[in-house]
Amino acid sequence: MPQKRMKYAYEVVLAPSALRVVVALRRADRLGIFDALQAELENGPNADKEIRFDSSIWADTVPGDAEDPVYTATPLSFGGYTALHRPLTKAEIERLAARQNSAIADRGYYVIDILPAESAFRRWPRPV
Repeated sequence: MPQKRMKYAYEVVLAPSALRVVVALRRADRLGIFDALQAELENGPNADKEIRFDSSIWADTVPGDAEDPVYTATPLSFGGYTALHRPLTKAEIERLAARQNSAIADRGYYVIDILPAESAFRRWPRPV
């Protein structure tokens, strides 16, 4: 039986590293991160501060080849976190719709990682 879902403008899929960050947070912080991810990856309040790069990791205003995925680092308005993400492909959206067994948004983002603000100052791996 399909589950009832809230309708969002786009889907958000968390990679294992992003999921580990979210699971380690308190419940209230999780909700804040989820709200920010659902509202700010497209034209959010910090869209003018986003950094886009391709798989060669060269920050650029126009990342490389059209075939190469474009990754974006978006500062979130919640807790100083930054989301590293890329658009979901059409095939990924179709697989997600089949897995959800319900209607979903026609676009979405794969969140690779969620970085806390202090990660800019540490040079060692962050505990997760």
